[in-house]
Amino acid sequence: MIFDYSYIDKAFINGRIITVNARDDICEAVGIKKNKIVFIGSNEEIKSLIDENTEIIDLKGRAMTPGFIDSHYHPILSGFMNGAIFDATYPKCKSIEDIKELVRERAKVTPKGDWIKLWGYDNNKLVEKRHVTLEDLDAAAPDHPVQCMRTCGHVCIYNTLGLAAGDIKMPEDIKRFGEGEIEVVDGKFTGLTRDLSAFYLWSKVKYTDEELREAIERANKVCLEGGITSVHDCGECDAPAYSMMFKAARNGWFKPRQFMMLHSIFGKPFSKEDNEHFLNLGFHTGLGNQRFRIGSCKFMVDGGSSGPTMATREPYSHNPDLPRILSWEREEVASYIDYINKHDCQATAHAEGDLAVEFMVEGYEKALKNYYRKPEEHRHRIEHCVIVDDDLIQRMKIMGIIPVANTHFIPLNGSDYHRYFGERINYLFALRSFIDAGLKPAIGCDAPTAMCDAIAGLDGAVNRIDRGTGEICGPEQRISMLEAIRCYTINGAYASFEDDIKGSIEIGKLADFTVFSDDILAIDPVDIVKTKVDYTIIDGEICYKRGEN
Repeated sequence: MIFDYSYIDKAFINGRIITVNARDDICEAVGIKKNKIVFIGSNEEIKSLIDENTEIIDLKGRAMTPGFIDSHYHPILSGFMNGAIFDATYPKCKSIEDIKELVRERAKVTPKGDWIKLWGYDNNKLVEKRHVTLEDLDAAAPDHPVQCMRTCGHVCIYNTLGLAAGDIKMPEDIKRFGEGEIEVVDGKFTGLTRDLSAFYLWSKVKYTDEELREAIERANKVCLEGGITSVHDCGECDAPAYSMMFKAARNGWFKPRQFMMLHSIFGKPFSKEDNEHFLNLGFHTGLGNQRFRIGSCKFMVDGGSSGPTMATREPYSHNPDLPRILSWEREEVASYIDYINKHDCQATAHAEGDLAVEFMVEGYEKALKNYYRKPEEHRHRIEHCVIVDDDLIQRMKIMGIIPVANTHFIPLNGSDYHRYFGERINYLFALRSFIDAGLKPAIGCDAPTAMCDAIAGLDGAVNRIDRGTGEICGPEQRISMLEAIRCYTINGAYASFEDDIKGSIEIGKLADFTVFSDDILAIDPVDIVKTKVDYTIIDGEICYKRGEN
């Protein structure tokens, strides 16, 4: 028996307590005092610490884990869905006509000249098997600028007024942007924009403080229902978001703990300005408290995986002519990583394709040669890290780089990935290879691209099944349920320099827990999708209980 106090405030008994400590111990009972874990042991041993004031929660054989940490999330962007941004995901929108009808209905109640905003359509799932076009959106709302973001967040369709908001009015205006970023066919705009151009136009879309607050509260609800007790916020709509997320932590609008990266979804110049202002003031990663900390200095090297627009070394298997977008050049990446590293901060970047990952790995090698820091000191990361190979993994291992995988994407897009990348799917979100190499991969949903849901992330990591088609995608990269839990808990805490206070169920750590409806180590892993989150507990407080929220 291990304990620090003679009595406890809450006792969790009859559980399958998955501690994720160094020995992967599993026990029956946990006791907490205020917001800390003070007892781990058996049902019999905890009895002596229970008095008339102790609240007893009978887990009835259910699994309790450390609170799940989503290591790549966009709370405000996610919360905009069904609020400031209309939800155009499948199956809500199964056709172009469904999208046009959504726009028409919104136009009826939106003042002329104000933005209409949608997110989530998937051209692969629409009946027409094509992207929305400028003409589609102009027909539905000729008097409003319209933004219609693809589910990946890297391809966006704007109508005529939407493009004009960024002073894009004639085909020759695309010369201001990178090759392939704004699509022109037969001398006319299609409305399709990619990556930096899409983000630049996004900066012209305005959100009110009320919309931000509502988005945060909506995201809070989704996180708690999904079993998430901490998030790494990987970028929002620039300056207002930092203040709003801090207020949300202070005032309780957003319960999960935050590790908020310095990054703007409006693109390269905005993110550089945010990062450089912070670094020039002499601040460091981790500034803050247990509820809200400043996170990594982040930038974005390439495009997305499900469009696809990411920078792969070789052309896409299904369409070799599609542009593979790079927002930063090789030497530019290396120079910027060196700049962040010399300021003793944690660097990370969105790098999905193997060419973009190569840029990051090479940049870290140069930076750490110029100014060496131990892996546990820098904890540099690569967000997404979708396609790799053995050479990149071994080089990451030497430096202790942390890959953050979006396993939620596999149940949604697995078959599309196989079509896009062919045999490269065997090194897509390569958790098995990362773990075998001794790396500490973490898991994040990248919502609103996928739902912020612990079970979906476990499913993608353990089963790698496209739940729409049934196809198994890269089975060599499957990991065990316990390994997936570790990625989602202690590895996430390590990635934010917080493994000393959370990420495992150990004496003295914060009382953050996720409780599932079943013993998730005993069920057939394929059936994880039938499991529910029963409790989400933060600081010893039950923030979500299934059936009561």
